[in-house]
Amino acid sequence: MNEAPRQVRIAVGVWLATAVFVLFTAAGLWFQRGEIEQLSKKPPGEVTTFLVALTVMAVIFAGLYAWLTRLFLKRRNWARIALSLIAIVHMMWLLLVGISPASLVTLLLICVAIVFTWQARTAQWFAEVREQ
Repeated sequence: MNEAPRQVRIAVGVWLATAVFVLFTAAGLWFQRGEIEQLSKKPPGEVTTFLVALTVMAVIFAGLYAWLTRLFLKRRNWARIALSLIAIVHMMWLLLVGISPASLVTLLLICVAIVFTWQARTAQWFAEVREQ
């Protein structure tokens, strides 16, 4: 297999960075639990339920990004499509949960990853597999 072009390596790096950032963001929320309780004026049980839901979703998205990125690097074109669809679902989830600085960074990472995933050189790299 030929070495992946720069655009593909950047896309892979940004997808994996997105996965790691999502996990660190979820973990960081647990350290801010008291502040979340104060700001939301919700009982501790509700805040815990909310944090568990966010953490579960973060693990699911990060796992999907890692798995699909691995397949993307193996030139599975369907993984490129799936990454983009999962990213769109993730963006909608972030907008539903609420905008924060961390979610804006996540949205930016996702947008950059999608751009590099669908660049012409990346498409050409996938086409080389079909030609062989």
